[in-house]
Amino acid sequence: MPTIVIKLGEERATGYIAEMHKLDPDLKIREWPDVGDPNDVDIAMVWKMPHGELAKFPNLKLIMSMAAGVDHVLGDPDMPRGVPLVRVTDPHMARSMSHWAAMNILRLHRETAYYEDLRSRREWAPERAFDTDSVRVGILGLGYLGTHVAKMLQAMGLKVQGWARSPKSIEGIRSFQGTDGLHEMVASTNYLLCLLPSTPETVGIMNADLFARMPKGSHVLNCGRGAQLVEPDLTAALDSGQIAGAALDVFREEPLPQDHPFWTDKRIIMTPHHAAEVYPPAVAATFLDNIRRCREGLPLNGLVDLSVGY
Repeated sequence: MPTIVIKLGEERATGYIAEMHKLDPDLKIREWPDVGDPNDVDIAMVWKMPHGELAKFPNLKLIMSMAAGVDHVLGDPDMPRGVPLVRVTDPHMARSMSHWAAMNILRLHRETAYYEDLRSRREWAPERAFDTDSVRVGILGLGYLGTHVAKMLQAMGLKVQGWARSPKSIEGIRSFQGTDGLHEMVASTNYLLCLLPSTPETVGIMNADLFARMPKGSHVLNCGRGAQLVEPDLTAALDSGQIAGAALDVFREEPLPQDHPFWTDKRIIMTPHHAAEVYPPAVAATFLDNIRRCREGLPLNGLVDLSVGY
């Protein structure tokens, strides 16, 4: 019988298996390393599967990343070539990411760190008005998640534009491409939000040169991948006042080292890589839909273009 193998990093996948069995009790699912006969495995659902293990399934027809990111699979030098790879495209995850972006843009805009500091000293701040019309969000990455985030921010009344590898058509949201397009977009962006996938081209994209092209006193937010931000460049930009504040969910090294300067920098809002966690009760139906599509020879959702890495 066709078998699904599941591997969820260092965690047990019991919750995922239970939710999938609620929808289809007949699914045969085994949790790695108890895979049974490797010849029976047609689908692998993985998060940080040890390198070399996927190559042990000769009849593998589909690899499913159990998250939006796929670099943990593409980094396997023995990944079976020719086997389709899909990422999670889950509305619940997209809403969660949108909530993180909206929450932190508003926290930066409404200067919550300043007011929390006043509160710690029991000082009552004078009244003031915040010019929300001045918020101009530029999103790096307009894929599945980026598009959801852009639409939610737009629905909140914020001005939104985005940059992507290929032209996008999202009503009311201008799309930019290429290096020149990136520079043009950030010149009119004072809240830069990164949602890019991890590829060689995106490593270090948020750097001193990009910050210098933004209006003075801008803000940066990163919930894409930690390697996309040059962390010392952010600190330098904060020190100079070119960047006024930041919100970060991902970091080059996770967990963040105890001696990292970001821990004590009140200009930076930090969350521990949980902007858009996968929620098993919501994502189970998404997983089952692609399993069915694979086994029936139908087009897959969230299919990764292996030539570009996302």
